[in-house]
Amino acid sequence: MFVSTILSGVIATVRDRSVILWTILGVLTGPIAVGLLLCIPSRKAVLPPISIRSLASEIRELEELRERGLLSDEEFAQGKARVLASPLKSEIPPALPPNRALSDSGWTWASYQPATRAAFIDLAQRHRLNLQWQDDVPFEVVCTFPVQPRLSFAITLALEKGSIHCWGDGWALDGTAPGNPEIGLPADLAEGLGALLGGSGRLVVRTAYRDKSPFWTSLQVPRNGRWRTVRYQSGIPILPLWRRIVIRNDAV
Repeated sequence: MFVSTILSGVIATVRDRSVILWTILGVLTGPIAVGLLLCIPSRKAVLPPISIRSLASEIRELEELRERGLLSDEEFAQGKARVLASPLKSEIPPALPPNRALSDSGWTWASYQPATRAAFIDLAQRHRLNLQWQDDVPFEVVCTFPVQPRLSFAITLALEKGSIHCWGDGWALDGTAPGNPEIGLPADLAEGLGALLGGSGRLVVRTAYRDKSPFWTSLQVPRNGRWRTVRYQSGIPILPLWRRIVIRNDAV
């Protein structure tokens, strides 16, 4: 009974339910309260579902329809243009206002902006990608790499109070602080993002069964024939079953 009471309180906290109510129910009903909590969906906001359809696969489908004579060359060109012009799927999450207070070293939060902006531009140029700057969001520097001919998924990078944030459709990585404002991107994050955009890296996302919000996201690069994690965001799954989704840039 004691274990059920503790579990009820912990699960209620994670799933954004009334801790007091479910703790009392845990005392009165024991495992029944735990079972009910596991069946009730969380009230916390979830990220958009991960789309496993890629830009390249949609274009291939159009090509197959054209080869079968179901689409003319003009209709194929129009369909391809619509796919390439599809809107961004990743949404910009809320953040605290970027108060640019002085740090202990004498730097201001604004000191990080030039190097970070230059690092984002360099990343786009090295992989021949277009990026879009966002000025209407509560971050200091934000850019999005939209879906395009050399990128099969959208990814957003942002700077907030000296930390770099990364997210996309159904995944996110914790903020990473480069430390020195002249660095731009930390070496491991730069390596991981470069590999991801270049097609050799990948994102591994794990979501609990019947839950769209990922509890684990890892950015991996190949080293010596094995996958190595360079950056990750982890949590604890509520349910014992989960699914694993791999995201790669297959448009390169």
